[in-house]
Amino acid sequence: MTVRLTSVALVVTGSAAALAMLYYLRSIVVPFVIAFVLVVLVDALITTIRRRWPEAPTWLVSGLAGLVVITAAGTGIFVLGQGAVGVVQQGPALVDRLDLLVQESGRALRLHQPLHIKSLVGDVTAQQIVGIILAAVHGLGGTSFLVVVFFGFMLAGRHRIWQKFDRLAGSSRGPGLPMSLFARIAADIRTYLWVQTVTGAMKTAAAAAVMLTVGLDNALFWTAVFFLLTFIPSIGVTVGSIAPALFALLQFPSTGQAIAIFVVIQLAAFVVGNFIYPRMQADMQNIDPVATILSLAFWALLWGIPGAFLAVPLTLILLMIFAQFDSTRWIAALLSNDGQPDFRKQT
Repeated sequence: MTVRLTSVALVVTGSAAALAMLYYLRSIVVPFVIAFVLVVLVDALITTIRRRWPEAPTWLVSGLAGLVVITAAGTGIFVLGQGAVGVVQQGPALVDRLDLLVQESGRALRLHQPLHIKSLVGDVTAQQIVGIILAAVHGLGGTSFLVVVFFGFMLAGRHRIWQKFDRLAGSSRGPGLPMSLFARIAADIRTYLWVQTVTGAMKTAAAAAVMLTVGLDNALFWTAVFFLLTFIPSIGVTVGSIAPALFALLQFPSTGQAIAIFVVIQLAAFVVGNFIYPRMQADMQNIDPVATILSLAFWALLWGIPGAFLAVPLTLILLMIFAQFDSTRWIAALLSNDGQPDFRKQT
């Protein structure tokens, strides 16, 4: 009994220390994890190129894949930075517009007391918005620099990194398992990122089409934002459809354009999510939907917005690692969808 209590105490203490380290060192750990995810995405792109052009030189395929990922990330950051300033300046006007719509709705419903949205959100000043945006841009600049540095070193030595992991794990586990474990982790993350990228691009194409059709301002900015939000499970697409719809209310005198944006995006998300995504995913993610929501909340609380984007890949890694040890396999069972997360049974 004493040994078991000591073991539990060690697990609790170690977990608390690990969480504290992840939180207080997040300015270093978050760029490192983002760079690792980008390297995995490059590997997925390399695999795809190899399937179509197997005779292409290795250096050419690797350089092309890395250039595509870096260019896409840099372009996205530039577009977000350029569009964010113009959008946030419209914040106070948007609150006034929503307040007017709420008052009209109250009068249509013949309420005795008039409704006011400002009583819920308070007064929004341009100075407050600019201050928040400047702080966010400053933090984004430092994070982006570290991501580029980590990404460059990881991309150059990604083969050596996997060899080190295999040798390190091989010193503590049975033969054959470490390589299979790390290969499975890499394959699942690669599959998740690739599927999210392809299906997210499909949803983004529909969102861009409807925003351009109705003539929404800053459509390129909202397209970039929406594509990034597709990587956040469960709530990303919803937020990505509500935000441009709200600014459509500000731009157009009628609500038809805003309704069209919201409905078309939701319809595209329904079609992709129910008919295309399951076929591409092929049930490779053995994560319970409730665990996905909890992991999203946990990592967002720990690391903010980057944690929301990284929630599923990090949960995949933890699930497969927890499944390897008797003391933590029950956690993996709770996280899994079918209650059978044992990696040794899956391989």
